[in-house]
Amino acid sequence: MNIQSHTINNTKIAEVLSDDIIIKSAEDGLNLLGNLYYQQFDKIIIYKR
Repeated sequence: MNIQSHTINNTKIAEVLSDDIIIKSAEDGLNLLGNLYYQQFDKIIIYKR
């Protein structure tokens, strides 16, 4: 999993890039959200494949 950072109008956005499934449960999603919030991201982009 890679996190690519973007900043638009002082909003820090995390783009989550992965070839594998990274969210398999609600707990996985919550952990990802918490980790990105801790890194001070304001928004998250996650792709469904």
